[in-house]
Amino acid sequence: MKKCCGAEINTMLKADIVPAPYYIERVAILSRKEKNYEQEVAYCEKYIEIIKVFYEKNSTEDFADVRQGPRYNAIVKRLPKAKELLKKKQNR
Repeated sequence: MKKCCGAEINTMLKADIVPAPYYIERVAILSRKEKNYEQEVAYCEKYIEIIKVFYEKNSTEDFADVRQGPRYNAIVKRLPKAKELLKKKQNR
């Protein structure tokens, strides 16, 4: 899954298309199952930042706005909980 995330990001950089959130969400889900909260936070934050930069550079008239979709919103929604879990893990 992590290789798919990298491929999506590379495709975005080369072809200037918005990266699909599916693989990022799957990595986040699998990371949480493994209690790897640091990885979950990193992937979610990276994707959110990439999407922000993409839409600052590109118009939503030219590309579908993934920020309106359920997968992007699921990534955004899980980030605070992942940060909370990471903080608890670090304080043990």
